[in-house]
Amino acid sequence: MNCKEVEEGEILEAYLLDRLSEAERDAFEQHYFACEACFAQLQTGLTMQEELRSLPSARTQTGGAFFRQTWVWAPALAATVVLAVGLWRYSARQHPAPQVSSAPVTSPHVSGQSTPPSPPAPSLEELARVQPPPYNAAILRGAEDEAQTKFHTAMQFYSKGNYARAIPGLRAAVKASPQTARSSFYLGASYLLTGQSDPAIASLRRTIALNDPVYSELAHYYLAKAYLGKKDVPAAERELQSVVRLHGSREAEAQEILRQFPR
Repeated sequence: MNCKEVEEGEILEAYLLDRLSEAERDAFEQHYFACEACFAQLQTGLTMQEELRSLPSARTQTGGAFFRQTWVWAPALAATVVLAVGLWRYSARQHPAPQVSSAPVTSPHVSGQSTPPSPPAPSLEELARVQPPPYNAAILRGAEDEAQTKFHTAMQFYSKGNYARAIPGLRAAVKASPQTARSSFYLGASYLLTGQSDPAIASLRRTIALNDPVYSELAHYYLAKAYLGKKDVPAAERELQSVVRLHGSREAEAQEILRQFPR
């Protein structure tokens, strides 16, 4: 795949919207890993996609046309925001806030005892928020095979928070050693951290199927987060219940999320 094919086939847009086939996804990831221009556009798209998720209109218009229109006006919107912030700061300097007396204010006596309002329940978007799973590079003795080399190279990007850059290497590591759970797990985590729920779900399911006790609980937990991102509450609940049954380090977090589920 080359830059012309990416542009003419609207590959970047389709990638961000999870609309590429497995072969197309693999070809594009291999391309942007080596192409600084396409990678820069991908990073811009991922950042924009994350910002748009917080807008109500974006959650109801997820089609390609809306994405293309947003891409056009996003720089203007950003400039407007910067200008507004600048004007606010200037106004604050010219018109400082009046001093407020520190004298205590006596509130009127109210008979009976009032009950403070309960805090609002978190939204699904809030419950779906995810922190990157930690990674500690293990020191191995002896020569590394191809899969290990690709994994460790990819995880150098992951450790720097460059999850999109880590994806092609992690995919290559999975292909070289399909039975290695850690490669599948961190590939799934990287997809999730770049907002790509469907490939994240596929990789995390593959991790669980490998039945590696080191990654099983984490895979169930992050799979639940991926389902929450898709607003699939029953599937997320099943995964969180699996986390609880494993009685690992994420048990308390899983129980708290289950407690906050909308009923």
